Amino acid sequence: MRILMIHGRAQGGKDPDELKATWIDTLKQGFQAAGIPLPDNIEFDFPFYADKLDQYTEQASLPTPDEVVTKGPGQDREFEQFMQSVLDEMKNRAAISDDDVAAEMDDGDVQEKGIQNWGWVQAIARVIDKHLIGASDFTIETFLKDVFLYVNKPAVSRGINKIVEEKLTDEPTIVIGHSLGSVVGYKCIMDNLDKLKLVKYITIGCPLGIKAISSKLGLLQNPGGANGWYNAYDERDVVALNPLNNTYFPTDPAIVNNNGVDNQTDNRHGIIGYLNDAEVAKQIAAALG
Repeated sequence: MRILMIHGRAQGGKDPDELKATWIDTLKQGFQAAGIPLPDNIEFDFPFYADKLDQYTEQASLPTPDEVVTKGPGQDREFEQFMQSVLDEMKNRAAISDDDVAAEMDDGDVQEKGIQNWGWVQAIARVIDKHLIGASDFTIETFLKDVFLYVNKPAVSRGINKIVEEKLTDEPTIVIGHSLGSVVGYKCIMDNLDKLKLVKYITIGCPLGIKAISSKLGLLQNPGGANGWYNAYDERDVVALNPLNNTYFPTDPAIVNNNGVDNQTDNRHGIIGYLNDAEVAKQIAAALG
């Protein structure tokens, strides 16, 4: 049995072997919390695409909300529309009030409400970073850039997927995808259904419930079949905005969602706070058989 672990963004420049060891060690903590021994005969694979993603992001030079406010819209309309849509979804789902947004607007900004006002969009990003993400090197702007490039630019998705697909085999495999890695995992699984023997797909901190993202993926499907896709998230994790259910990611059969994770990392999104969860470990253990 194999476990294929697909990391999220913001891992560029790090040591892949150290990251892989962190995932495995933290998963062992989750098994310990569940009172289950982690079998010794598991093969772990950890495709590392972070440096390639950073190259794509640097080359793209996508604008930030601050830059759109300063220079005006139209620098990259496709990305600007994506950013507006995602931030508006996040504001509504996270129950961010208009007063919260207005308080973050710069003096002199037009106080018009709505995502057509880029000062308003800029302020939503500030609220999310300050109040929902907290003390972290993660920012919502960098997340949106990386996700946008992956779901909208075929050259980017092909380059990233190639790195992951090189680790695919015909052995029975559990795939674990975190954050952007859950989007990458979904695409790679769907593109390789005839090759990959998927035992279970486990997503953690998954942004696929954001419609501005899932709408770019074509017909939505559950490649794991009944009980074959388990999605776990902390409701305070702004990236895992919505459950993967009939409202936000409709599939037949339905995906199993667990919103009860207590992610202890500072932004409620870190991998350690997901892999050490006992319920996530139980799902992996059950799939291992």
